[in-house]
Amino acid sequence: MPIIRARVVNAMTIPFTIQLVASPGTASGRLDALASQTAPRIKSWLDHVEAVFSPFRADSAVGRARAGDWRALLDDPDFAEVHMLVKQAEQLTDGHFSATHAGVYDPTGLVKGWAIERAHERFLMPLMRSGDVAAAALGGGGDIRTAVAHDADFVWHIGVDNPFATGQDDPPLAPPAGTPSILRTITLRNGAVATSGTSKRGEHITRTAHDLAQATVIDDRLVFTDMWATAAIAAGERTFRDLIARHDDGRIMAVLVRADRTVAEIAPSALHVQDQGAQS
Repeated sequence: MPIIRARVVNAMTIPFTIQLVASPGTASGRLDALASQTAPRIKSWLDHVEAVFSPFRADSAVGRARAGDWRALLDDPDFAEVHMLVKQAEQLTDGHFSATHAGVYDPTGLVKGWAIERAHERFLMPLMRSGDVAAAALGGGGDIRTAVAHDADFVWHIGVDNPFATGQDDPPLAPPAGTPSILRTITLRNGAVATSGTSKRGEHITRTAHDLAQATVIDDRLVFTDMWATAAIAAGERTFRDLIARHDDGRIMAVLVRADRTVAEIAPSALHVQDQGAQS
């Protein structure tokens, strides 16, 4: 059995989980030390992201932009990068992903995935390059970024939650007997998974269709899986399928949970998805 250590840090109002898998020859004490050293660095980064991008703080760069002060586009490279990415996302999704919510600038639909991807590259990949860690993952709020060393045989197993398993319909209904809590299991080495939906946070996405309850997207980069998952919920299944057919190069995969509780999959690829018994 591989040696695995996990740490949880709370930032951006949600818990983030850091997972490290030891390389052969790395003692458990060494892995413990690496996990404990890395966790506060990742928390510090995520706290910084919240300070810059929080839509709930008047003193954040986003809060100031909402008040008409856009100087952060010139003064803050992170703010400028995210602004560029959301504009690109709006173009790729024909506006179904939007950084405008309730009439004001709100890039949070992309920021979390971007922040996780940045943290994974900045703080976890050096541990893998050092040879101490064979695999590393960082996830939070439905988004996860994974990596496995090229000479390691480790595989990540990521469950796709059933949004109807906890009776969080609108209005609330008890789930039918035998409703599985996990719909699919994704096996992944190097890649990203993002899930968007309404079961946890309610209706927080501006929608033109309401036929999807949840969308999970798998691809190489978390910033774009985050974008496509949000766009799927906003656009609905038919438009989402049209969008990725026009703009994607065939790499992405998606698990869509419809409002009628059926499940659909898009573009099966080298990634493996195991059916947990949900209706398709």
